[in-house]
Amino acid sequence: MNPVVSAQMKAFVGANPNTGLEENELFEVFSIFAVCNGILTNNIDPFAVHLRGDEFGLDGVAILVQGELCRTSDDIESALSIGKNHDVEFSLIQAKTSENIDYGDLSKFFDAAYAFFKDTFLDPTEQLSDLIAAKNALYAAVFKRNPTLRLYFVATGSSEVSKQINQLLQLAKTRLVELNIFDDVEIQVLGAKELQSGYRSATNSISGTIEITNPITLPEHPSVQQAFLGLVDAQQLVRLATVANSDGVTRRMNRGVFFDNVRDFDDKSKINISILDELKNGGQQSFVFKNNGVTVVAKEIGRKNDTFILDDFQIVNGCQTSNILFAAGNQAQGVSVPFRLIGSNDPDFVSSIIIGTNKQNEIRDDQFWSLLPFMKNLEEYCREQNEETRIFIERRENQYRDVTVERKRIYKPRDLVKAIAAMFLFQPHRAARDYRAVSEEFSQQIFQEQHSVIPYHAAAYATYRMDFAVRNGRVKNSHSILKYFVLSAIGHKFSKGKKIFIQSKKEQDKIGRAIIESLKDEAQLVQIINSVADVLNEMIAKQGITEREKIRDFIRNDGVNKVFQAVLGNWLVTKAT
Repeated sequence: MNPVVSAQMKAFVGANPNTGLEENELFEVFSIFAVCNGILTNNIDPFAVHLRGDEFGLDGVAILVQGELCRTSDDIESALSIGKNHDVEFSLIQAKTSENIDYGDLSKFFDAAYAFFKDTFLDPTEQLSDLIAAKNALYAAVFKRNPTLRLYFVATGSSEVSKQINQLLQLAKTRLVELNIFDDVEIQVLGAKELQSGYRSATNSISGTIEITNPITLPEHPSVQQAFLGLVDAQQLVRLATVANSDGVTRRMNRGVFFDNVRDFDDKSKINISILDELKNGGQQSFVFKNNGVTVVAKEIGRKNDTFILDDFQIVNGCQTSNILFAAGNQAQGVSVPFRLIGSNDPDFVSSIIIGTNKQNEIRDDQFWSLLPFMKNLEEYCREQNEETRIFIERRENQYRDVTVERKRIYKPRDLVKAIAAMFLFQPHRAARDYRAVSEEFSQQIFQEQHSVIPYHAAAYATYRMDFAVRNGRVKNSHSILKYFVLSAIGHKFSKGKKIFIQSKKEQDKIGRAIIESLKDEAQLVQIINSVADVLNEMIAKQGITEREKIRDFIRNDGVNKVFQAVLGNWLVTKAT
């Protein structure tokens, strides 16, 4: 293996210990991380993309809706319930430690990809069956544009291919294009150089440079190190908001730099079409008078004359502007854009900037949660726990990009909402599928400043331990479908079936600590998981249901949850203690 790739993989494995994976499997996850988080600039858990079985020709499948990783039909339904003009992407990955690009391995990869979309995969594992069901749920929806498909074959040598393999790539692309279900199909063979670059991109803070015309220094502020106001050339802004493809020439939007979701841009909307038409028809000079401008926040700013070097920056306002100018291409030449640059390390002040500059835009639920003062306290508390129980609450997108942390311990606010809904609000049947309705219904009951942070930490830690037990084979992989019912059972047991957040803070602390202490005993957790599976499987068997998707539909039923919650009081205490 290439020595640089080997060193990078060693660092990746060191940051993600106790995975229970063999070395070749760890290389697969490492490759997924370099591709998805580095090359494609997504912010997702590579272990969740990795296929743990012996699937023919595939090592990883990532289905993203508006940048959210979806692994089941539940995830798809939840993602589609938020926003509109959904952008959908499929990324399929196959990784080999060999330096040579094998014709046979490539052929298997392309056959597997074709079978995935044609529903002709032979003997798919439960994990792959869930992904196929998720794919089918997507295509059952209506979109303004078809999904994008990206195939990545990874090796550790050179990415240069022979004429025979290049012909194979073209044939594979033609076959996939002729399915007429994709807006675009991209196939890439990646070697050591691309892997190295992808891993560095995935683990380094986002940096860039931009030149501001006649910058004006803004007044002093206690939370601001330095700030400037001025105009920037459109092409300069586009370079700041994009990254180069593997060919080093063509560019695409860098999803990691936007607080607002870059996929919310709709190039077919009447407003955006009219702006693009105006640029096409010579309206470059008037653009600056009609545009509200772009706001960028950076942790560090270096300056040399009128050129500014930005480290760990986010475009907190200007997603639409950046996308429009990128879509305009050469027609954006000569366009000037109002630009505000703020250097600040104060997360609360940055949050206030985000809210202030996005008043005209709807802030999504997961963005709203991250801005609450309670979340800062929770983030600090979870981060400062001991190594065994430490959890990282990611309040800002890519917050831990350049920090060496175990990826499975990173939780976004929306993931925490689902865990809380299941564990303490006793809504396991709705937690995955009905996230938006749950968050709206219980918005005044969670993340309140008077709440203890400990039960929230307990919910995140319980989710981590549940996922760990499934991933490392402590329990059957089929039990993963019951995750939220397991969380609900744990919460019910230690709160004695009472809503925790109406109790005193002292009682909340007591319950949260008891849950965390119990979860350190893996044998007890495994017993609870298996016991929950026994109860639900008995209910499922009575209905004569065997198909996984029908089982998923059945346990999402409100009546099933009522029966489940009713038996917990008598059953769980005797069977799981």
